[in-house]
Amino acid sequence: MRRLLPLLLLCVSAGASAATPIYRQFKDWVVACDNTVRCEARGANEISPLMLRLIAEAGPAGGLSLALESGMPIDVATLRVDGRPLALDARYWTLSPEHDGVQTLDSHDPERVRTLLEALRNGHELTFGDGEDQRGVPLDGLNASLLLIDETQGRLGNVTALLRGGDKPASQVPAAPALPPAVKPAPALPPLGEDTRERLIGAVRREQSALLEKEECYRPAEDDPADNHFDTAVALTSREALVLIECWRGAYQSSHLAFRAPINRPAEARRLVLPMPMVPSPDSGRQVAWDAFTNAGYNNDESVLYHMAKGRGMADCGESASWVFDGRDFHLAHWNYLGGCRGGEPGDWPALWRSAGSP
Repeated sequence: MRRLLPLLLLCVSAGASAATPIYRQFKDWVVACDNTVRCEARGANEISPLMLRLIAEAGPAGGLSLALESGMPIDVATLRVDGRPLALDARYWTLSPEHDGVQTLDSHDPERVRTLLEALRNGHELTFGDGEDQRGVPLDGLNASLLLIDETQGRLGNVTALLRGGDKPASQVPAAPALPPAVKPAPALPPLGEDTRERLIGAVRREQSALLEKEECYRPAEDDPADNHFDTAVALTSREALVLIECWRGAYQSSHLAFRAPINRPAEARRLVLPMPMVPSPDSGRQVAWDAFTNAGYNNDESVLYHMAKGRGMADCGESASWVFDGRDFHLAHWNYLGGCRGGEPGDWPALWRSAGSP
């Protein structure tokens, strides 16, 4: 199974009309900023089910929230930073009831969040509980995360900065880029007949055999026709099909190479490679395009291609994306990614790309 590749970690200015996503890791923290310069920073404990989640919206009046999410009851009275008591004003912080095994302590008041960040940013661990029941979230990497958010959102030297503030008024913070509009999908088409699907799959496997061998793709057993049941073909238009050929098979997921094939001339199929919205990197080890799709599928009714790659079986890290087909091209609708497996809810991965109407 191809492992998740590291992502390119570059961005454009916060004032751009379409910002380039960033994803960075600083010790125990990760930062993800999407195409609207909405940033999420997470600090997680690899052993205990605890996470601090900071959400910073872009723009002069961008919202700010901070949440402590715990898989065990949070004892607010024993909150400490490196052993020092941490007093919170209960008027601005909400301790939620446990839901699905998780309890949350959070605030959406920007000034209270900034006050707490000031108390946290020079510490090494936020803890609650006592003795054997004490649990904590590491804070190493928080400062670098806050600085990256300030830089990305244009807050350096500004009164709204999270780390490196100054006297510049909030009005000088660049406006947040708008969400890309929803793409009108191609008209829904009826499913291809079984004979047509098998003909397309067989033709693409034959004509692309050199590529499949180069990519070390999985070969169905010759004496078991049913062994290629993860291959599929669906109609994109009345003349063209999307053919998904299984390439890597693992314990809990399967990855495909995708091809756009003329229905009547499948030997002319072309591999589908979809660019990531990233700045090209001189480091050839970094992924800059999707050239394989995991747990992939195409929704005929919505004209949407789906991809969801788990970092491990419990899905506490990984990548998901979807593209809308407009009858000619595929357009990225959403993209979520979390590189490090640190526990947490399955599929709860920070957003790197959003569009109007996307999940």
